[in-house]
Amino acid sequence: MMASPAAYAMIRRFESLRLRSYLDIKGKWTIGYGHKGDDVGSGMIIGLADAQRYLEEDAHFVEFQLNRMILRPVDQWEFDALISLGFNIGTEALRTSTLLKFLNFGEMKKAGEEFLKWNKVTLPNGKKVVVPGLTSRRYLERQYFLTGKMDP
Repeated sequence: MMASPAAYAMIRRFESLRLRSYLDIKGKWTIGYGHKGDDVGSGMIIGLADAQRYLEEDAHFVEFQLNRMILRPVDQWEFDALISLGFNIGTEALRTSTLLKFLNFGEMKKAGEEFLKWNKVTLPNGKKVVVPGLTSRRYLERQYFLTGKMDP
């Protein structure tokens, strides 16, 4: 499967577009729509086309990984919600999650409830804190995963 425009809309909704690199809440250099990596550092400035390219490359990586992890058929909206989640938390975290286990056993309601557990960030000092923006994002992803609707 591939991410649909809805997956990109969810990502853009919660990943602020920043054309100048910045340190995120975890102290990682970030640019564009939440792009991180060895290619991002202090003082970087990119254009909109580069931000879009990073977004697409990052989403394609998540797609590839999800297509290897998901062991049962899923609907497009379920896949899109997982793209948004995986884009944000990383595919390794998703691969080892209870959410994926429930999904692969076909327990979709239980899998949907697991989205809400991913609303914390671990700070460089090891402390986990709830982030209101992540809570909002997880509620939207959960709703979309379970219903195919982004807005109530």
